[in-house]
Amino acid sequence: MLHHVFVSYSRRDSAWVDALIDELVRRRVPFWIDREGIPFSVPWRKEVEDAVQACDLFLVCDSGQWRASRACAEEASFALSFGKTRQEIPVGRDVGVAAEQVAPVWAEAVRRHGSATELAVKAQEWHASGRKGKGLASWRLRRQFEALRKVRKPSSVERAYLAASRRRNRRRAAASVLLTFLLLVTYLSFRVAPGVEDEVNRRLAEQAGRYRDARDAIAIVQDDPYRGLNLAAELGENESAADADILEEALAVDVPDDAFVLPVAGRHFADPTVGPRVRIVGQDGTLWGRNTDDRARRQAFRLSGDATVQPAEDVTDPSLSLVWQANSSRIRVLREDQEWRTVNLTSTARAAQLSPDRRWAAVATDAGVALVDLFRGTVRDLLRGAPAPLTDLAWADGGDRIWGLTGRSVVSWDVTDGDVLLDRPDEWFQDVLPASDDGQVWVTSRNGTMRLLERASGDVVRTVKVKGTLNYAAADDDGKNAAVVDGDNSRVRIVSLSSGRSNAVEIPSDCTPWRPAYSLDGRTFYLPCQNNEILVVDVESRRQKATIRVPGLGTTAVALTSDGNGLLVGTVGGNVYSVGTSSGARPRLLLQVHCRPQILDIATAPGSRILPVGVGTGLSGCTQAAHADGDGAYAWDAFIDSPPDSVLALGAAYDPSGKAFAIGFSDGTVVLHPSANIQPRQTLAHISGGVRSMLTLPAAGSGATGSDLYIATRAGTLIRIAWCPSCLSNKAMARVARQRLRRAESLGLYEPPPASHAPTATTRNPT
Repeated sequence: MLHHVFVSYSRRDSAWVDALIDELVRRRVPFWIDREGIPFSVPWRKEVEDAVQACDLFLVCDSGQWRASRACAEEASFALSFGKTRQEIPVGRDVGVAAEQVAPVWAEAVRRHGSATELAVKAQEWHASGRKGKGLASWRLRRQFEALRKVRKPSSVERAYLAASRRRNRRRAAASVLLTFLLLVTYLSFRVAPGVEDEVNRRLAEQAGRYRDARDAIAIVQDDPYRGLNLAAELGENESAADADILEEALAVDVPDDAFVLPVAGRHFADPTVGPRVRIVGQDGTLWGRNTDDRARRQAFRLSGDATVQPAEDVTDPSLSLVWQANSSRIRVLREDQEWRTVNLTSTARAAQLSPDRRWAAVATDAGVALVDLFRGTVRDLLRGAPAPLTDLAWADGGDRIWGLTGRSVVSWDVTDGDVLLDRPDEWFQDVLPASDDGQVWVTSRNGTMRLLERASGDVVRTVKVKGTLNYAAADDDGKNAAVVDGDNSRVRIVSLSSGRSNAVEIPSDCTPWRPAYSLDGRTFYLPCQNNEILVVDVESRRQKATIRVPGLGTTAVALTSDGNGLLVGTVGGNVYSVGTSSGARPRLLLQVHCRPQILDIATAPGSRILPVGVGTGLSGCTQAAHADGDGAYAWDAFIDSPPDSVLALGAAYDPSGKAFAIGFSDGTVVLHPSANIQPRQTLAHISGGVRSMLTLPAAGSGATGSDLYIATRAGTLIRIAWCPSCLSNKAMARVARQRLRRAESLGLYEPPPASHAPTATTRNPT
C-alpha cells in the first residue's frame, strides 16, 4: 500500500490509538498500523520498514511510553533514514481534533512527496525482485519521476530503475518499426523457418520428455522404494539435474539393512528395547531370537525361558508416554499425564514406541514407520521397505536402530546420522570451537558450561564455567582464547581456554552483540552489533580499538574472508557486504538476497566461496551461494532446499577443499550439497533438536585423512559426520542405489526377476 499514514505508537496507548484510527477511517485517511507484539520478529521488522518507506506521513502518538520504547525508536529511525514528513500528536488529545490535524498534513505530504515515495518503493521492489522487467515505470510515470531530479537527488537504485525504464520505453517505441521489418523477414524466411522450427521443437520435446520421465520416476519412488532404487541404479552416466532429482528421492527413503524370518508368526517383541539379542514371542507362545550382530543369519532360533515382556529399565524420562486410539492417525504425547505434543500422521497408527533417550517416537503406520522428533512434535522421516505393515516395534538399547515385526518377518533400520560424541539431554549446546590440541574440540552450552572433548572418544577432558547465559562463542584458530557473548545481558567476555579465567570486555550500551569472529593471528576479534557497527576488539587489552560501520539496519553476522584479509558481513535486511578490517573501511555490497532475510551465519571456503544463511533459508530466492568470478566479482547461484519443518538456518560450513557445503536448520535437518552443481544433495533427517552451529576440522589421529563436520544441537548432542564431497555426485549416488538393491536381495526382501539382474519387489507396494 502506498501514500498512507504510518501510525507509530506504544501498545500501552492502544485504547486511545484505536479511537484515533476510527476517526481517520471516517475521514478516509489511509493508514498502516503495526498490531504485532513487541519485540517484533525479524520478518515482521522488515514489514514495518517497508511500510515506513511506503508512507507519506510518519505519525507519532507521543507519550512517555512511546519515548521509552525501543521498537518505536527503531520505527522513528526508519522514518528519518527515508526522509519522511513527521507529525507528533500527544496521546490524550481529543481524537476528533487530532484526526482533523492529521488529514491536511497527510494530504500536503502526498502532494509534495507522493511521487518520491512511489519512486523509492517501486525502485526498491524492482531491485529486490532481481532487477527484472516486471514493475518498470511506464512512459508517463517515468517522466513524472524524472521531474523529481529538480528537487532531490535520486539514489543509485532509483537511478538504475529509471534507466531501465527508459530503455524499455525506447524498445517499445521502436517496436512498431521493427514489426514491419519482422513481418518481411518472416515472409522471406518462410521456406527456411519450418526446418529451424522442427529442430527447436525436437529439442524442446526431448527436454520436456526428460523431465517428464524424472517426474514419473519420482512418482514410482513414492509408490515403491525398491522400484525407485531400480531406476536410480541405472543412472549416473551424467550429472544432469533431472537425474539428480531421481537419485535424491530414491536414496532419501530409508529401507531395512537387516532382516530375518521366524518359523512361526510373531506376536510381539519380548523386550521393551533390544540389546545383544532380539527376542520375539510367537503367536503360539514360543520364544524366538537372533543375536543382533549376527547379520548374516537369516533364520531365528528357538530360545528357552520366560516369554513375558520385561519392563523397561533406566528410562531417561519415565513421565513421558504415548496415547492413541484404534483406527486413529493422531498420536498424543503426554508428560506427567498432561498433553505435551500432538502428532498428526498421514495414515492409521498400528504401534508406537518411545526411544530410550525420549527424544523420538517410532510409530508404525500403513505407509511405513513414522519417525517423530518429540522436541518439535513433527514427523522427520518415514522408514519404508518392510514386506507388509508392521504390528510391533522395538528400539535398540542405544537408540541407533529400530526393529519391526510383521507376521514371520523381522526387519531393522539404522536411524543414525553420524557419531554422537557427547549427549547431555538436559542442556542446550550452542557452539563448537577448535582446541589447541588437534585431537580435541570444545563445545559450549547456553548454561555457561564449556567442555573440552577428545575427538576420537568423546571423553570430556576439562570443563570451564562462565557466568551468565552463553548465547554465542568464537575461538581463535589456535584454540587459546574464546570470546563469549551473553546476549541476554549484552555482555562479552574473553575466556582463556588453557586456564579457564575470563575477563569482561567493555562494549557500548547501544550494542546488541552477535556471534564474533577472530582474526587469523588471534590478536583481534570482530563483534557485530545490531546497530550497524562491528567492534574491533584487541584481545590482549580487552579494549575496543576501532569501529567499522555498515549501511542498512542491523549487523547480525560476520566472518573472515577465505584469505583472512577482509570481513564478510550479513545484515537483518539480507545484505552481504565485504569490508576491510581497519576502522573507516568502506563496505562493498556483494549481494542482497532476494527475499531479504536476516543473515545469521556466513560460511567461507578456499576459492572465495561464500554461503550466507539465516531466516528463510531453503525457500526459493532466499538461499544463494557465491564463488569468485574474476576481477573481484562474485557469481551467485540460487537454489531451493525447503526442508520439511524449518526455513531457519543457524549454521553452515564448507569442507576444507570447498567442494561441498552443509546447511543446518533449526529443526535438526542437515543438508549436504556439492559446491559445483548444488545437486545431488543428501538430507540428514535423524538429528534431534535444532542445529545451532557447525565446525569443520581435519580428521584427527595419526595417518588420518579427510575431514569431519561437527554439529552442536539444541537437544544437547554433539554430532560428528565425515565429509565426503565425492559422494555428492550422480555417479556415486547411483552406486549407493545398487548397493542397497544387492543388500535387499541378500535379506530376502526382494529378488531379481527372471529377465533382469536388477532386484525388484517380491511384494506389491512394500511399506
